[in-house]
Amino acid sequence: MPKIGGLPDAMSDVMSLLRMRADTVCAYEYSAPWSFSFGKPTGHFHIIERGSAVIRLPDDVSGQLESGDVVFLPLGTAHILSSKRGLRAVPIEPAIKRLAVDEDRVYRMGGGGPETHVICGQFSFGGLLANKLLSVLPPLIHLRPTAGRPVERLRMFSQLLVEETRNPGAGSAVMATRLVDLLFIQAIRDWAAGKPGRSGWPGGLGDTQVGRALSAIHKDPARAWTVDELAEIAGLSRSAFASRFTTAVGHTPLRYVSSWRLDLAADHLRVTTTRIGEIASQVGYSSEATFNRAFKAHFGVTPAAFRRSANPGDGSPDENAPAADGES
Repeated sequence: MPKIGGLPDAMSDVMSLLRMRADTVCAYEYSAPWSFSFGKPTGHFHIIERGSAVIRLPDDVSGQLESGDVVFLPLGTAHILSSKRGLRAVPIEPAIKRLAVDEDRVYRMGGGGPETHVICGQFSFGGLLANKLLSVLPPLIHLRPTAGRPVERLRMFSQLLVEETRNPGAGSAVMATRLVDLLFIQAIRDWAAGKPGRSGWPGGLGDTQVGRALSAIHKDPARAWTVDELAEIAGLSRSAFASRFTTAVGHTPLRYVSSWRLDLAADHLRVTTTRIGEIASQVGYSSEATFNRAFKAHFGVTPAAFRRSANPGDGSPDENAPAADGES
């Protein structure tokens, strides 16, 4: 992972393991009254290009969306998008199939009243660790333009995606994927910044001093890290660092080192043909046998079985798995 301005970036390390991809991106022009349900178990996003809408999730959780708003549903939560509350929703997929998309590649649907223009898309994650990394995210992330530089980025990314969707050209599929990536990273940034003290990887990434230690671990996972070394990197005393790291990330520093090593190993097993013994060495294990035992305790299968399997499970580790070399 490259550095920007010479600085390591722990969030980029984590996000790269999600392997996010945009599956579909479409322009819709809804005319009131309208109400459509999105029920596929995949991630969705909606950009309110013009007008307003109401989004409703299970348990009657709802929110008002205005022009410029962006919402992400990273967990694939079923939801309803409508012109106002109380309307009966129609499943979006069958409704689309009954339509012929216009020459300008826009789906026009609804009752003929005031219009709301929306860019809607589906996205998924190809990384084996996606479920683990997404487990700390909420079902809905709502980005609303306010003052400040992040808002300018949000407007820029969303407007570029609107333009690319409405006026596609050569390479539009790749452009759309990159822009959805940028919007999602901005969403995670804003969400993490607004939730101080949150446990899990966003909490650690949002803490400057803990983030330094995370970046060091990610840069050199095979190193025999000690709490003292990581505390020095963070600029904290040993006890203060251990407490702060555990609170922010949800694991002790050395437990995180062990988990990160095995997570990286799992990713390498799936996306490379590197020998298992070489992977074990790359992530900090002194022998393949030791690595095999730790990997099986962590994921429930051996590294070889994990590599052979087309679907080894959701990648969720056993939190009681034995530590990697050097962990205490």
